Amino acid sequence: MMTSQTQNPFYLAEMTWPQIEDYLKNKDSILLPVGSTEQHGPTGLLGIDFLTAFDISMAVSQKTKTLVGPVLPFGMALHHMAFPGTLTLTPTTYIKVLVELIESLQKHGFKKVWVINGHGGNIAPITTAFCEFLNFDQKMDLQLINWWHLEEVTLYEKEVFADQNGFHATCGEISTTMYTHEEVYKRNPQIKLQEPGAKKTTWPLSPLEFRKHFPDGRMASLPSLANAHHGKIIFDKAVDSIVRKIHK
Repeated sequence: MMTSQTQNPFYLAEMTWPQIEDYLKNKDSILLPVGSTEQHGPTGLLGIDFLTAFDISMAVSQKTKTLVGPVLPFGMALHHMAFPGTLTLTPTTYIKVLVELIESLQKHGFKKVWVINGHGGNIAPITTAFCEFLNFDQKMDLQLINWWHLEEVTLYEKEVFADQNGFHATCGEISTTMYTHEEVYKRNPQIKLQEPGAKKTTWPLSPLEFRKHFPDGRMASLPSLANAHHGKIIFDKAVDSIVRKIHK
C-alpha cells in the first residue's frame, strides 16, 4: 500500500528511535500540533482545525529544524455534537491525554513543548493540562500558540474581512485550507452564502442550544469571502510569526 510522505526530515512519525535519540543530543524542543474534528458550517472542512495546526507546524519545523510530532486530530468539541461528523473528547479526557503526551516527551528528554493549536475549544483544557503538569515538573517549558490569535494574522483578517470574519467557520481558517487543500475544495459542492451566520451568544452552550442559535454552524462569519489567495497570506504570516517566537 502506498502512503504519502511529508518530505520533512524532522517529522517524528517518519523517523526512527535512533534518529530521535540523536536529535535530543543537540536540541530538546518539539512542536505538538493539536486541533479538532468538527463542523465548520456548510462550506468548511470537518478537519480544518487539525489540518491548519499540522500544516503550519510542518512549515515551521522545516524553517527552524525543530522536531514536529503527529497531530492530535480530536479536541474538546462537545458544543458541535448536534452536527454529524463531529468527533469530540470530554474536557477531562482531553486534559488527561495532553498531560500524558507531555509526560512521554519529558521522559525522553524533551524540555520545551510548543503546542500549536487550531481550535478555540481546546484553549481552556490545554492551559489546565499545562497547570496540572507543571505542578509536578516546574522545569518543563510549555508554550501554547493559537495560530489564529497571532497579531499578524488578526490584523490581516480584520483588514480584508472586517467584521464578517466571524468566530467559527471563519473566513480566515477556511481561506487557509483553501490554500493548503485546494483540490478538496474543488471537488466539494460550491455553496455561496449571502449573509453572515448568527452572532455570538452567551457561553457555554449545549449541542442542541448551539445548533438552535447557529443553525448552519457558522458564528457571524461569511465564508463566501474566503479564497486561496488570502489563505496563502494568512498561512505565511502565521508560520513566520511562530518562527520568530522560536528564534527569540
